[in-house]
Amino acid sequence: MICTVSTPQGDAGSLALAAYGRLRAMIAEGILAAGQIVQERRLAEQLGLSRTPVRDALGRLEGERLLQRNGRLLLVATITVPEIMDILRIRWLLEGEAAGQAALHMQAPEIEAIRAELLGMVSSRSLTDEAHWAVDDRLHNGIALASGNAELFRLVTELRQRTRMFGLHRIPARFEQGKQEHLAILDAIAARAPERAAQLMRAHLDHARDAIIATLRRTPAS
Repeated sequence: MICTVSTPQGDAGSLALAAYGRLRAMIAEGILAAGQIVQERRLAEQLGLSRTPVRDALGRLEGERLLQRNGRLLLVATITVPEIMDILRIRWLLEGEAAGQAALHMQAPEIEAIRAELLGMVSSRSLTDEAHWAVDDRLHNGIALASGNAELFRLVTELRQRTRMFGLHRIPARFEQGKQEHLAILDAIAARAPERAAQLMRAHLDHARDAIIATLRRTPAS
């Protein structure tokens, strides 16, 4: 599918930013899959842009480790099992802190808006991967943003992007349990209980890690 970017042609910074946003979304959605070779010229044609803003966007994505070099080739990054374990450990530290801070600062309307989205997820069969990730992002990124720490928010969003690139997408058996864990985290934040919120977030990430490990053990090596 051709996805053109509509931006005034004279604004190089805006063009590069638009290219970056679209390419990042293509990686998140799996349109650019892990291990796929990235070709600057072809992407420029797809986006309807010159190669310069696309080159700038690709450099930024490489800096974020969403792309990686293999000799002269540029590829969409592949996340290994040891890397995903390390990522989840760092998220455990950062998101526990974020949840504790959010319990002091997150506004009630935002809490209730996220709660409504969670309650709107009736079953895993009724959701696309994209819809599921959107709600998951709304909670985790929303909590990180509510911490009031811009660097923590940046790190959490980047680490979640790399988590998504690992490739398991969703684990159906975790749907209802994960939903209830999210609701419990929101309850602790709404109750202004920072230690409880941090504890619940860390337990949630522990359970996600354990589910990934269990799934990998059941999956035959290709």
